[in-house]
Amino acid sequence: MYMSRYYCVKVNDPIIAKGIAIKFLEQYNSPVTFRSATLEGDVWVVVLDVGLMNKKTRKVLIDRSTGNILSHTYEP
Repeated sequence: MYMSRYYCVKVNDPIIAKGIAIKFLEQYNSPVTFRSATLEGDVWVVVLDVGLMNKKTRKVLIDRSTGNILSHTYEP
């Protein structure tokens, strides 16, 4: 689990959630391709693919009220 830096931005738009997740994953992976962003309660669940040849799916959970990354997981 990764605790992010503090954004302190209320995230009401999936485009903002997408941007936060992409910037986070681009620190460690290249390229990053957006798949979806859904709001589940007060948490944005952003699903992205990383890598060129062997694409792997990543899920980033973002707190809606602060914009902080709550966790980063790998999907099989």
